[in-house]
Amino acid sequence: MRGNRLLLVVALCAAALAGGVVAARESAQGAPKPSEAAPIAPPAPIAPAAPAAPTAPAQSAMKLESDAFKSGEAFPVKFTADGAGTSPALRWEAAPEGVKSFAILMDDPDARGFVHWIVWGIPASARSLPEAMPRDLELKEPAGARQGVTSWGRERRGYWGSAPPPGSGVHRYTFTLYALDVALDLAPGANAKEFRKAIKGHVLAEAKLIGLYERKEAKP
Repeated sequence: MRGNRLLLVVALCAAALAGGVVAARESAQGAPKPSEAAPIAPPAPIAPAAPAAPTAPAQSAMKLESDAFKSGEAFPVKFTADGAGTSPALRWEAAPEGVKSFAILMDDPDARGFVHWIVWGIPASARSLPEAMPRDLELKEPAGARQGVTSWGRERRGYWGSAPPPGSGVHRYTFTLYALDVALDLAPGANAKEFRKAIKGHVLAEAKLIGLYERKEAKP
C-alpha cells in the first residue's frame, strides 16, 4: 500500500515536470527570433527652424520742430513760391544712439510726392539748420552737407518753396528728418530716387514736421 502511494507521487511529479518543459518550449517557439523582430522605424526628420524675423529699428522720440510754425498748422507764406521761397529754420532733439549723420527731405504727398528739398551729410553733432539755406550743392555750413535737386529738375537745386496749383485744396508740405547710421556716399545733385536708395536700410529713426498751405482760385 505504501509502495503504491510512493509510485503515485513519483508519477504526479514526473507529469508536472513534463508539462513545464512543454510549456517552456511552446513559449520559446512563439517568441519571434531576432531576425524576425519588427523593424524599428527611423526617427522622423526634424523640420528646420524658421528664419528669425529681421529686427525693426528701435522706436525713437526724435522730434523735428521750427520756430516759424507748428506741425499741422499753416505754413508761412515767406517759405513758399508766393513769398521769398526760402527754407525755414529747423531744429531737432532726442536723436537715437549710433547716429552718424542726418538728412532732410521735404515733399508734398498731395502732389504725388513732389520733392522741394533734399539735404544730407548733416553732421551727427548738428541739432539745427538756419533759415534761408543757400542753394549750393555743397554747403559750407553745416560743413560737409550736400543738397540734391527738386522734382522741377536739375535747374532747381536746394530748397524751392511750395507752389500748389490754385484751387487744388490744402497741401501738406512735409519735412522728414532721417537719423542715419552712415555718412552717405552720395554725389551732390542727386535726385529723390537716388537719395531714397542710398538711405535704405540705414534709417535709425525719423521725425516729421508738416506745414499746411493752399492757393485759392482767383475770383473772376
